[in-house]
Amino acid sequence: MSPGGLQRLGALFQRYRILFVIYGVGAAVGLREFHLSRTTEPVDWGSDRWAEMTSVMEQVNPDDPDTDFLEGVQSIVQGDEGGFVTHFEEALESDVKHNEFLLRDYAQHLLDSGADWRQLNDAVNRWRENHPFSSEVLTLELGAGPRTQADISVLNRELLAVPWIGGVELEQYEASGRPTWRVHLTFRPPRPIDVREAVAAVSILSVPTEDRLRLSVTCRTLTDCRVAPRSNR
Repeated sequence: MSPGGLQRLGALFQRYRILFVIYGVGAAVGLREFHLSRTTEPVDWGSDRWAEMTSVMEQVNPDDPDTDFLEGVQSIVQGDEGGFVTHFEEALESDVKHNEFLLRDYAQHLLDSGADWRQLNDAVNRWRENHPFSSEVLTLELGAGPRTQADISVLNRELLAVPWIGGVELEQYEASGRPTWRVHLTFRPPRPIDVREAVAAVSILSVPTEDRLRLSVTCRTLTDCRVAPRSNR
């Protein structure tokens, strides 16, 4: 580079040196976070590191919705469900969009606790609209799980017929000493989500085997479901 070019570059740096410093620090921090995300294990919710991180956030930025999220997680670890709900709802009042775990976990809580279907649908759609390509799942507990391979096949068929469901994974696990089933649902964006459709789909197992091709289930709420002849559409 010519001496004149070096002089112009020096003058430019002097004029905008504060911006250069800010961008330099930001880039360094970003690279460090990227490196750590690739080379370190995620922080476990019940660990001392998580508790320390929460404590720092409470002191540095107590009114931030992410602080409420961290405090909510701490409440879960401590077995305080009421505190968890309070902190999450306080965070959501700020119309937070970037924290997928907050949006997803609150939607899952509403489903698990049997909330009103309209409140649940609002929460799930808010989560998915802000994170449409996320691989996170919504988990639906089954009151009565499949007993045969035919039950599994019909369950998959009914669930995958729901427009917004992109994938299905059935899981059997032990709960209170007895085998229990749940299904993990992935999504097909940008379809609007009505969780009642998933509840109706899994309710097909309550229909006698010989009637499952002739009858289908529809749900007005998460608990008020009815059997009717299938449409010929």
